[in-house]
Amino acid sequence: MIATSQLKLILAVVWGACVGISFSVEASPEDRPPFYKIDYKGETSYLLGSIHIGKADFYPMAPQIESLFESAGSLVVEADTTNADINALINKYGIKSVPADIKTQAALESYCRPMERMCQAMSGFAPWLQSMQFGVVRFEALGYTANYGVEQRFISKNRDRPLLELESTEFQFSLMSSFDDTTQWKMVKETIEAPDDEMLALVDAWRSGDAKELNALMEGSMIDNGDVEMVEKILWHRNVGMAEKIGELMQDKQTIQPLFILVGAGHVVGPKSIVKELLKRGAKVKNCWELSCS
Repeated sequence: MIATSQLKLILAVVWGACVGISFSVEASPEDRPPFYKIDYKGETSYLLGSIHIGKADFYPMAPQIESLFESAGSLVVEADTTNADINALINKYGIKSVPADIKTQAALESYCRPMERMCQAMSGFAPWLQSMQFGVVRFEALGYTANYGVEQRFISKNRDRPLLELESTEFQFSLMSSFDDTTQWKMVKETIEAPDDEMLALVDAWRSGDAKELNALMEGSMIDNGDVEMVEKILWHRNVGMAEKIGELMQDKQTIQPLFILVGAGHVVGPKSIVKELLKRGAKVKNCWELSCS
């Protein structure tokens, strides 16, 4: 069993906690995150590419995003963590003490020197989970937190509408734990060594809706680093499955339409994105910034 303090740490790392967060500040009017209208077999949905960290000034988003969210019948996310036994999942997929390779260990010792207690608390967890923790810590140092992640914000405002999922929390835990130890430690090393300007560029590309830059920073960076297995498993294969699930939900007579769908921005850009997969299935997909969808 994981100690309560450790469990809270992991929950904050993986998804953030939206309790007590105010979203009432004024957002930048130039923000245009990836946003699409989907028409498929007589039904309509809206697809917003998200990021899992943020700032208060992300919100409220552009009027057409806010109004279409308010009028949606159901909210759809990658995974609904509200009904998941996170403690059990961490014990099943996230507890694994694995010695790092020499180069990663050296990088860790240097990175962890000013935050020894946090690193020590994470040392018994699987490297993939450590990588996520370090990623959040690094974004926090740049002024961004998981508390202001896009999913957290919209889930907190969803009221009593259905909250549906494209995958499941267990699927995502299982996926990340499926990488071998070498790959997981590579995730850690790349996370702690990523340049600040590259991390900030990712946020800027999302806020401006620069699909080409987003794809280069997400998919392109993994390919350039030789992480083909990673991009296939984390992006491409999941894009196929999530596009299929979107189609199923749009045709399910029990689903309250229209859907407002949130997925990570890396899944909606590029030649093998969810958008491209939906087009293959006969859907019509419109970029809401090229022609307003509201």
